[in-house]
Amino acid sequence: MAMAANLTTVQPHHRFDEARLADYLAARLSNFKPPLTVQQFLGTSVNPAFMLHSPGRNFVLRKRAVPKKGSSLAESIERDFALITALHKAGLPVGTPHFACTDEQVIGTPFYLLDYIPGRHFRDPNLPGMDPKQRNAIYEAMAAALAQVHALDPALTGLPLNGGGKEYLARQIATLGEQFRANRTDEIGAMERLLEWLPANIPPQQASALMHGNFRLENLIFHPSEPRVIAILDWDLALIGHPFADLAINCMPYRVTIPGMGSLQGIDFIDSGIPGEPDYIAAYCRHSADPAIRENGIPHWNFYLAFALFRVAVMAQGILKRGQEKGPGNPAMKAYASVVRSVANQAWNMVDGGDD
Repeated sequence: MAMAANLTTVQPHHRFDEARLADYLAARLSNFKPPLTVQQFLGTSVNPAFMLHSPGRNFVLRKRAVPKKGSSLAESIERDFALITALHKAGLPVGTPHFACTDEQVIGTPFYLLDYIPGRHFRDPNLPGMDPKQRNAIYEAMAAALAQVHALDPALTGLPLNGGGKEYLARQIATLGEQFRANRTDEIGAMERLLEWLPANIPPQQASALMHGNFRLENLIFHPSEPRVIAILDWDLALIGHPFADLAINCMPYRVTIPGMGSLQGIDFIDSGIPGEPDYIAAYCRHSADPAIRENGIPHWNFYLAFALFRVAVMAQGILKRGQEKGPGNPAMKAYASVVRSVANQAWNMVDGGDD
């Protein structure tokens, strides 16, 4: 799939003065040459990205639509850029960072600039048009890239460590619980039991790592001809947390179908070549830098799956509540209501059993 298929004209609510940006880039980059043309990347990210075309050189501009909690837009952009810079320095596959701009006079909001990395970008996790061997190799490469992220020393990222692993899980479960209670629209027995069970059953094993937070096929750029990840995109949710939670979030297409996002449910894994969840987890373990994981796999995997499913249910509940506040009659809200209940039941079945 060509990268051009993932570009569109700049959407009206994201437009900015391209001539002013071109002047700014000419003053900041010695190798920048006009004219400048701008396109927007398609995607579900809240924070948009843009392709900047200039003669002989292309760049990616990222800005934020929403600041991180407790930060201004400028502080959020500076934090994002500092992380990308640290990851690039540490050898993770990200675009070469150039600068962060907090002067809102340039395009109306803070932004940062990276080199564009050409390659293959797959939006559909089913990988249509590939043969089974190619699909298997792509998933093997994705597992290897996630293991590479988790192998990085968290201290090199510059992100707050906040106790990492177990403390991340405890904080996340508490925060998600508060969000669900604030947005509750129906009584769902499985969610009520998860709210009690999850904080009381956090696995004892401590593991702390850089979490991408939204690691999925759509956020990866692959080599033009090889099954190898050459860029990891969309680090907006990155933090120091638990690697197995990150892996479980990565595995959600195996478990749920969310409106507007890809799913692997109903796939024939033998005929397609796409590894089933156990085989994908095994691939991650093979590539892990931790000998214990390579030898023994992942203990308490059902807990991490239940946590990730719980997270999906809470997010879907928030979308449902906001949709209902805008007024009745939106058919998409029925789909989200179904997601909340079915995913909550699936999460509870992971750890106990019984639907509601």
